Amino acid sequence: MTDYSIWTFCYARGRLPKDFMGGCPACSNQGMADIPMLYSLVASAPGAAERRRILVDCGFKTGNSMTGRRFEGFETPDEVLAKAGARREDIDTLVLTHLHFDHAGNFDAFPNARVLLQRREYDRWKEVIEALPDRNVGKDHWALSSMDVALFERFDAAVRAGKVELVEGDVEIAPGVHLRLAADTHTFGSQWVEVQTRSGPYVVAGDCVYWYVNVERMWPPGYIQGNPWNLMRTLERLRELVGPDRLERIVPGHDMEVFARHASWTAGANPVAEVHLAEGEVSRVAPTG
Repeated sequence: MTDYSIWTFCYARGRLPKDFMGGCPACSNQGMADIPMLYSLVASAPGAAERRRILVDCGFKTGNSMTGRRFEGFETPDEVLAKAGARREDIDTLVLTHLHFDHAGNFDAFPNARVLLQRREYDRWKEVIEALPDRNVGKDHWALSSMDVALFERFDAAVRAGKVELVEGDVEIAPGVHLRLAADTHTFGSQWVEVQTRSGPYVVAGDCVYWYVNVERMWPPGYIQGNPWNLMRTLERLRELVGPDRLERIVPGHDMEVFARHASWTAGANPVAEVHLAEGEVSRVAPTG
């Protein structure tokens, strides 16, 4: 039996219209929402013969957005991982769910990690960027509305240097930890992570799920760069995996609700959710009462 702890970290916060995340018209004309930037740590049990520490997504390098506006409460990986007793050097595997700047921008900050990305995600974004007549248009161009060309150029160099492993389709990366391709959903080659624990399966969804409401109402968000029908099929697959009455086992990409639906605490500027604790792992949530 495999078993893992899962912690989800907020490393910065922004604000976006609610229909961007919850979908149109279901959440239209409802104002703005606080949006957490998230990544997750998946760690094998303390007594495991081989202790694995897998990071799912990694955030960006600074608190500045692509528009120059600064995100609130930005924290570095050193600050964030320490909240769960880990260091950047401890990460043996970095899974990038996709190449948008807020999920992949700090991919080279983990010196001992192999970096895993779907080949389809890399190849298709490479085609898009190489075809642009002007790569300096930034967020004014829909194709680059969540893509940082400078980040992609760094990533492209890392691929050429053999520092990135491009996977194809579903693959097991550790006992009980599977990458699942969700082609042409949020992006060309988005992927989500299935984690088997002694309590059953959990999912770190990346942006295949922005908010719990997407998978609860079966309503796609207002912003994707893929096909919403494909995304709906992915949502159905996630519901079937964890069970429709256990949707809290899905970790969305940008939902503050993750900290309300799981035991959590705040350290520094931002909260941490204990999504699941492996056997032998000590809770860091302060007791109440």
